[in-house]
Order: sequence, then structure tokens, then C-alpha cells
Amino acid sequence: MEPAAQAPDSSSTISVLDTAVVRETDSVLTEGDVKAVDSAKYFTQELNFATYLITNDQYNDAKVLLSKIESESISATPDQRDSITYMRGWISYFNRDFNEAIRVLSRVNGNTAIGVQSNFYEAICFVYLTEFDSAKRILADIQLDSGTLLSDLRYLQYASIALLERDYSAYDSVAKHLERTYFEFSTEEQNMSTYHEQLSTYKRKSPFIAGGLSALFPGVGKFYAGYRGTPFGTMYLSLPLAAVAIEAAIIAGLLSPQFIILGSLFGIFYIGNIWGSALSVYSIKKEIYDEIDRNILYDMHIPLRRVFWQ
Repeated sequence: MEPAAQAPDSSSTISVLDTAVVRETDSVLTEGDVKAVDSAKYFTQELNFATYLITNDQYNDAKVLLSKIESESISATPDQRDSITYMRGWISYFNRDFNEAIRVLSRVNGNTAIGVQSNFYEAICFVYLTEFDSAKRILADIQLDSGTLLSDLRYLQYASIALLERDYSAYDSVAKHLERTYFEFSTEEQNMSTYHEQLSTYKRKSPFIAGGLSALFPGVGKFYAGYRGTPFGTMYLSLPLAAVAIEAAIIAGLLSPQFIILGSLFGIFYIGNIWGSALSVYSIKKEIYDEIDRNILYDMHIPLRRVFWQ
């Protein structure tokens, strides 16, 4: 799964503006050189401010600023233009417009440090769209040295995708690389092990037992399925309705309109409770899995912020 390719050492945290830094020299500058340095400083300052706006969730202001910078980017360096594009992709990602984020991020030069960052964000966008094969393809195409921070970060993303796909054999093959070497995502690597255990060992309850228990006593089937609050609500609704129907039968008789109406209501509610208890074993499984999936996605996202925002 790990591509055998070489790239610049990525073992330290990368900033989006590392490639846009102005370097001073001791040589005599021509007028054209001075203009180039001034231009580079201008774009660096504007990109720094755009980063500030994004990190403070001022996405609309950042979008306006980036549009302005992009319109002037003819005098920017290629790395600075990539930074502008990358940050526009950031905004779409944070606004959960994942299709637009993919479209923008794919325009960043993938052979640069900022292109690597862009690829990681592009991959997670595909994950949010549940296009897992595309996400894995993007990650596999990133050229990284083995044993670096970003290489381990990629393994974390692979492991997360395997869990989202419920592909436990794929997870097992990747999990051996989650060695918790880097503090930036060691906690998330540990969390993946917990999620794997929760998902792989979860045993769905029997819908037949749940329905049978609710037939004996309303609400017990949902308690068996795993719900703790709703069963008591079901009891409180069912028992008084049954008592009123029985009272109507005793007072007015089994053929009375009162008993027919109340008995029918209780029968509908009783059968519905049995059916609902049987279905509850499926719904609670979905709720548990959905909660774990949300945690997995969160633990994929947070390391990207830690690694690429510092």
C-alpha cells in the first residue's frame, strides 16, 4: 500500500506559507529585483492575513481577499499562486462544499510541499462524499519517504477509510504502521484501535427476541435492543390504554362501541410496539455505527489541522 517513491523530507510540521517566504540576499538588486521582492512581500503579507481570517472562521472575508489577490496574481510566484488556490480550497472544505473543494484543490501542483497538503485535504473530501476508492487513489499518489510524519499520517488516513468501509482485513494490514511515533496524531491512532474493536465486536440483538419480549410486556423489547429511555415511555402509554379498554369491556361489554374503539386503539398500538421493538435492533445498530463514523471522520480531520496549520 505504501508507494516506493522519494520526496523531500516531510518529517516536520509544514505551514501553508513556507513556500511563499521572501529571502534576503547580500547582492546588489536591480530595479526589477526590487519590484519582485516588493511583490513577493505583498503577496506573503496578504496570504498571512487570509490565513488569519480562515483560522478565525471568517470565511467570507477570506474568500473576498483571496479573490482580490488572485486577480493580481500575475506577478506572484508559482508557489504563491498555489497557496492562493489551496486556501480557496480550504474555504470550500470548511464550508462543507466538498465537490467544489476537490475541484479547486486538484489544481494545486502536486509535486510541491503545498501540493502534498492539498492532496491530503482532497482525499478527505472524497471520504466525506463516501467515494473511498478515489480517496485511497489520491493518498497513494502522494510521493513520501517512509517513516516520516506525513507517511504515518497517510497510514492513519488509510486505517480510517478501512474502518469506514468496514474492511477489517485492510485495517489489520495498515494498523501495524500506527506506531504512535508522532504526538500530532498519536491519540487518533489509539482511537482507531478502539473504533476497530467496537465495530468488529458489536453483536446485533435478535429482532425476534425483541418483538417477543414486547409482546409479553410493552417496552421490554426496546430495552433489550439497547434503548434506555423510550421503553418506559412505551409502558406509560400502553398500560393506561389497556386499562381503559378493559374497563370499557367490563362496564359496557365486549360488543359496546366504547370497547371496540378503545380495544382497537390498544391493538394497533400493541402490534405497532411489537413491530417497533423488532426494528429497534436495526436502528440502534445504525445509531451506534453512525456515531463511530462521525468520530472517525473527526479523528481524520483534526490531525490535518495540527500538521498543516502550525
